[in-house]
Amino acid sequence: MWSTCIVSDELDLGEAADYILGERPGLGEETVWAVLNELQSPPQQPTEALALDLMASTHPEIPRRDAKLVLREWRAYAELAREDDWD
Repeated sequence: MWSTCIVSDELDLGEAADYILGERPGLGEETVWAVLNELQSPPQQPTEALALDLMASTHPEIPRRDAKLVLREWRAYAELAREDDWD
């Protein structure tokens, strides 16, 4: 969906969810999965506002602040996943 995604290789959404929930245990699992499933790949910083607007329109029950935290941690996971020695 996002042509400006951080990594060209497809990220494992299950691993991303585990990482995000480990880093932000206060986020609900339903929230994390809603963001991951809706966007499918982490948007780069310049398109974050668009991604947050999409989340607000498709999942109004998710606070913008929570969606923003998921995006931040998802980008961190994507950066780690690109490293050769991280697994």
